[in-house]
Order: sequence, then structure tokens, then C-alpha cells
Amino acid sequence: MKLLVLLALTAVVLADLCPRNKKGGLQKGPRKFSEGAKSAVRVAGTALFTLSCSELSDSLESVVFEGDCAHLTEQAMCYGYTMKKKYEKQTEPVSYGQLVEDVDGVRDMGNLACGHARACYDQIAAAIKKCEDGNPNFVEQTLVAAELMYSVTYKPQVQQIADSSSEPLFKELANLVMDNFNSAADIEAALNSFFSKENQSEIVTDAEFARKQFITIAQGFCDDGCFDKSAAFFEPLFTAMDAGQCTVASEFCGPCQRNAANFLYGNEDVVMPCCLKEVAETSIQAYNRVEQKYRAIIDRFDADLSEQLSDEANYRIKGIVNELKEQSACIKEVYDANKPECA
Repeated sequence: MKLLVLLALTAVVLADLCPRNKKGGLQKGPRKFSEGAKSAVRVAGTALFTLSCSELSDSLESVVFEGDCAHLTEQAMCYGYTMKKKYEKQTEPVSYGQLVEDVDGVRDMGNLACGHARACYDQIAAAIKKCEDGNPNFVEQTLVAAELMYSVTYKPQVQQIADSSSEPLFKELANLVMDNFNSAADIEAALNSFFSKENQSEIVTDAEFARKQFITIAQGFCDDGCFDKSAAFFEPLFTAMDAGQCTVASEFCGPCQRNAANFLYGNEDVVMPCCLKEVAETSIQAYNRVEQKYRAIIDRFDADLSEQLSDEANYRIKGIVNELKEQSACIKEVYDANKPECA
């Protein structure tokens, strides 16, 4: 265990996802990407917190990008830039060969999060808590500012994207959301129409349980060096899958499933790590628990949504749902046949 912790800490220290110039600074591309993100945070800080918490309005950029958040956010910006540059102009489907190329970056970003995310979260949470302590109306005033910011800045952008979209389902859903939700009160009214007070209380309890469970599992995942173990599992698996007629990563059933099953069957050198199995099993259990407990509410929501959409949009949703079920069944089949025996 000590060796794993040492290796994880070494990875956190040595990992650098940022292209550097000769002086050690960020190269032009990631620097502009990072500056754009910081500018967006400054604008959001001014718009959201000027009235409710002027101190946070003035310091939001430093809270998010400096101190205990500095290294993590810099690396995240560089990683985001790298992915954007790689995929933004791609028109053909993503292949498993491309995913192989991305495994190391995901591993390094995960290890960095293990080393820095908790301290960064605490830094941001402390700044919010200070605002709450200093202004009893902080939440309400911030929500009002958020509503104004959405109406002035983001709603026209969403409308433009919807109008230019060639996907009828997205266009209908976007317009439906914009027509029905323009304030926190609209969202609250919609929630009250679907959830009784008892339901809402149960959801809050379930959410708190899920939050604590996530923290526990995430900490165990990090302590066990599971990003490294998972990368060592997925890299050869994706490499083996990227062959023959398996050319589209989003279509697991068929050739990709056969390639995966053939590679994993009896392969003692590449076995799913137990820490990854724990995450998978916990996720499956959580999904099944929500599905069973809130099935009636989900059905009501589906029926209400269906009434407000066109036949074409409903047909498209049905196709997407059926495709997801089919792909999930294929993944589960391979997973059940190859999940490790763990203590």
C-alpha cells in the first residue's frame, strides 16, 4: 500500500499535461484557452455576486485558479485544450484506437484530481461559506442574478444553437426548456408538480447518502492507485478492440463486443482491477435502486414530456432509448463474464 501511495504521489508531482515554451510557460494555444476560461469566470463573478457578495465577485478568479486550485485548474485547462484541438474538427466517429491515445491523459488527470481536488473544493467552499455567513440573503440574491444572466447572455445563445440545429429532437427539447424554465420559481413549480413533499424529502436524503458514498468510493479509488490500474486494463483492451469491423467506439454490440470478449477470455495478464469493479457494481446498484424507487415518477415525467413533443421527436427518443438498452446489455454480457473475484 505504501508503494502504491508513493507511486500515486510521484505521478501527481511529475504529471504535466501542459505544452510548455522554453521558459516553462504555457504555449500560445493552451495559454489563450486558459485566458478565455479565466475571462469567463471573471464575467460570471461580476454578474452573479456583485450584489450578493462583492468580495467573491472581485476574487472569484483567484479562488478558482490560484492557491490550492492553481495546479489542478491549470492542468485541467491544458487537458481541455488538448481534447478540443484533437476532436473539434473531426467529422467521422471516434474509434477505439483514438481512445487508446487518450488513456494516459485521463489517467494523469485522474491522479492529479486525487492529489488536488479535495483541497481545491475546500478552498471554493470556504469562499462560498464566507459569503453565506456575511449575507443571509446570499442564495436568493445570487439566484436572481443567475436568472438575469441566463436571460440576457445564455438564452439567446441557446436559441441560436437550437435554430441552427439539424436535429429535430434537440431543437424541440431546447425550445421546450426555454419556454417553460426562465427562473428558479419555474423550476421549483415543475419539481412540485412531479414530487410530493415526502418525495422531495426522500430525494434529499438519498442525494446526501449518494454524496457520502461517492466521497468514500472516490477516496478508496485514489488510495488504491486505481487510475493507474484502470489505464493498464483499458489500454490493451481498447487496442485489441480496435481491429476488423470494430470502427466506431459508440457501437459496442457486434464486432467490438466479439473483439473484447475474445481478448478477455482466459487472459490472465489483463484482468479488471477490483477497485474498478467496485465502482461498476456500486453504479449498477445505485441505478437499480433509483429505477425501482422512483419508477412511477419517471413514468409520469416520460408521459408528460411525450405529450409536449411531436411524433417525430418521440420516435427519435424511442430509438435512442432502445439503442442504449441494447448497447448496455452487450456491455453487461462481457462484464459479467469477465469481472474478477474480489475479497
